Amino acid sequence: MTRRASGTVGVTALVSVDHLVSHVFLLALPPLFPLMAGSFGVSEARLAVSVTLIFLAQFLCQVPAGELVDRVGGKRVVVAGLVLTSVSIGLAGFATAYWQVLACAFVSGVGQSPFHPANYALLDAAGDAASEGRQFSLHSFGGFVGFAAAPALTTGVASLADWRAALFVVGVIGVAYAGVLLVSLAPVHRRRLREVTTEAEADASSGSYLGSLRLLRRPLVAGMFAFFLLVTLADTGLQTYTTAFAVNALDYSTVVGNTALTGFLSVTAVFVLVGGWLADRRDSFAIIVGGLVWSALVLWAALALGLGSTGFVVAWAVAGAGFGVSLPARDRITNALSDAADTGKSFGLVYTGLPIGGALAPVLLGAVATRWTYVEAFVAVAGFFFVSAVVVFALRRVRP
Repeated sequence: MTRRASGTVGVTALVSVDHLVSHVFLLALPPLFPLMAGSFGVSEARLAVSVTLIFLAQFLCQVPAGELVDRVGGKRVVVAGLVLTSVSIGLAGFATAYWQVLACAFVSGVGQSPFHPANYALLDAAGDAASEGRQFSLHSFGGFVGFAAAPALTTGVASLADWRAALFVVGVIGVAYAGVLLVSLAPVHRRRLREVTTEAEADASSGSYLGSLRLLRRPLVAGMFAFFLLVTLADTGLQTYTTAFAVNALDYSTVVGNTALTGFLSVTAVFVLVGGWLADRRDSFAIIVGGLVWSALVLWAALALGLGSTGFVVAWAVAGAGFGVSLPARDRITNALSDAADTGKSFGLVYTGLPIGGALAPVLLGAVATRWTYVEAFVAVAGFFFVSAVVVFALRRVRP
């Protein structure tokens, strides 16, 4: 019988690849919209509603998913979520009507909702405080690799066959990796729950949806929720509108805009690993404040100086360094918000700020760009980074 991974290295590797696969599913549909539009006789903009539905489902289900993680253990929930997401995306490849694509997208979002609470619960159960930052950095790095791999994978398969085959192949990959997790990953979180929680305590701590929301009464929990919302507004806004900003406001080509965005994401991914090393050695609050103030100031300076195309690409890449450094420190603080028996609820609640920010950013910043210009929209993006840093600076007074 295969020995299942229960140590820090094995669990971190398996969960980080799971994060990679989950991010592939988040971006599986958008690169295929130009090909799908003709099949259903709808615009790409209407197909983009599917992305909103994925975020909506995550928003609705992430807190209950965190509750479930703390009841039955992270492994069971994450495997079930991966299977649900994989099957729904695979079935989208067989859709014969637009509404079926939307339904599959929503179900995919339901399956996505356990990934953060379950993954972090597993990392917490298998790791220790001395290596937490590096564990979280590898997990975040896996997510960025997934974002980078998704367009290449889906469009590559579509070029060899069609968009339906691309979604089916991605779905098969997800189901296969769910099988890998089922066989290879030990139930480390469920063991931890048995160690730290008596049956009576488990009943009391599991509670209800409203019981989880009561965690927002804690200043640090409420503050980190606000932080996640604000920083996601900045990150999603930058990812959504960088190319449009380059073309419409700076008169550059789409190649320059896409290169700048790729530079931001690539440098972010590299500096996530640097941030993990720092988070294990330095104050997490100070790392976040320094990193996000850096990103905000670099973006503001780039907007004020009116750099050429090369300077624009370099500035976006340099801004990514500060954002990347902040991510492992962010996760260390979030992990400190709860006891071992409440890890799922804590991450499920705080990470709800991500789908809210992801859904609001395109609409809010699009409205700013329409009312004024893309320059003002990116002044706001940098402002969201800066205000996020201010929130974390204020939270230093209520740290555990």
